[in-house]
Amino acid sequence: MEKKNVPKWIARMKDQIDCYVCFTWAAVFLAGAILCYNVVTYNVVFMLVTYFTDSFNEDAIPKAIHKSAVLVNVSGGLQVVVDACTWAYPRSFGLRKIIISSTAIYILSLLILYLSASNQIPKANFVLYMCVCVLIAVGKSGGSSILERYLFDQLMVGHEKIEQIDWKQAWCRRNIWLFLAKVLVVIIPVNGSWSTIFRISMCIIGPVGFISLVSSCFFHGRHPASCKKIHIETSGECNFKKDHETLPPDQPFKNGEIYLIKSSSNAGAEAQPESPSPICSVKQANVADHLLRMIPMWSTFIVFSLVISTADTFFNLQDGSMTSNHVSTSNFYLAKDVLIIVADFLCCWLLEDSRIRLSRSEQNFVLKMIICVGIILSIICPSLASQVEVQRLENFHEMSDWYMAPLFGLWGLMEGISMRALNEFFNYHVSKSMKDCGSEIFNKIPIAMGNLLSAVCVSVCKGWFGDTLDESRLDKYYQMITVLAWINLCWFFFVTTFYSTKEEEEEEEEAGIELLGSIVEVITNMDLPAL
Repeated sequence: MEKKNVPKWIARMKDQIDCYVCFTWAAVFLAGAILCYNVVTYNVVFMLVTYFTDSFNEDAIPKAIHKSAVLVNVSGGLQVVVDACTWAYPRSFGLRKIIISSTAIYILSLLILYLSASNQIPKANFVLYMCVCVLIAVGKSGGSSILERYLFDQLMVGHEKIEQIDWKQAWCRRNIWLFLAKVLVVIIPVNGSWSTIFRISMCIIGPVGFISLVSSCFFHGRHPASCKKIHIETSGECNFKKDHETLPPDQPFKNGEIYLIKSSSNAGAEAQPESPSPICSVKQANVADHLLRMIPMWSTFIVFSLVISTADTFFNLQDGSMTSNHVSTSNFYLAKDVLIIVADFLCCWLLEDSRIRLSRSEQNFVLKMIICVGIILSIICPSLASQVEVQRLENFHEMSDWYMAPLFGLWGLMEGISMRALNEFFNYHVSKSMKDCGSEIFNKIPIAMGNLLSAVCVSVCKGWFGDTLDESRLDKYYQMITVLAWINLCWFFFVTTFYSTKEEEEEEEEAGIELLGSIVEVITNMDLPAL
């Protein structure tokens, strides 16, 4: 019997599914390990500010909200720093060792929280909880981010050469698995008292080390040692591409270090290079120049990160103070993370289309406008949160937790849009050899600074915070953050003017040189009549 013709749209959809949906046993186990981390993150890490506040109030410690907010903000800043360190120095530590040790540290922090919640520790204090926050920051950063890196590597199967790898395809495949690892958190509810939640979390996070070891049995190691993106061999080491195309031809790599080959005065095939000497001016000067050029833009993201840290700290408390709770706070956090993934994907699609249709200066303008949209959302978010808090304090009517849904939605959109645009902006203004470090190291510096700035702001304004949210003036704190966000927007406009002016000058200079070269070429090729 002849097969019926399949409609084109069905065939096209099947091709897309075959392209972006990749099933490997290694990905299944790694996604399962990431799922365990996500369950603990949504049910414990995001709820720490509530637990700390309840614990301080039970022990009659004054200024409970102020102390809880400082602990959570410091933990967030440390987590970003540790995450960047594990990305920058994976070879020094060993990735599998990091996963196993971070899992053990995570379990230790949960054990301390369990003993505290079950009253087996005589009295909870600020120093003890600060130690717990440090352990959680180290445990979470050393585990989930590296597992995601392993997952990205394993979804590049089927390519014997690095040149054949479609990085966008691997990125989409990884995001699909990460999306599933987030959505499946809903089917693993963790309810009960605080001691019960911490005990269940220990049981969930415990198998992560074993699962990661089992997944290594299915790892592939077909990629060569030189890899543009981060690559994790089966031995657990992390290799990077030695990109000769991004450096001048007289700057090869040798034994993991960069050397500058001095050429003789007679350039040509016979020219023999002299003994190599460590480069200390050309390459490092270029890197320093690119990083200094990014500082003004990074400065705008310090206040932006302050807004995100404020939302991460107080939206949880606001949602718990509503008189009518229909949706758990962990589900709001989950919806926020899904919006981050969606906004990130939309930004990538828009920027990919702009690379095809627009010039470089127009692409730069599009990036700045996307960042501007994110900063404007960072103004709207605390302003709206202030209005919600005013209504909650005045008790005009019964407040439902659905009033918090737009706040979490704005939070997810502004974070997904702005962080993707910042990563692309970094790639636009630095050399190719530095692009791999943007989103993982350098762009996280203002995020960490914003978390620490949030702790400073909470300490400066501690007079607005009492033992409970009803005794605090969170609306005034939100208004202060809104004012800072407005100032940050004005500063962003000044910064973009600086970047655009410099860009236009460079383009005008390049255009002038090209025009002069064209004129010279035309005159040279003209057949002028003899006089």
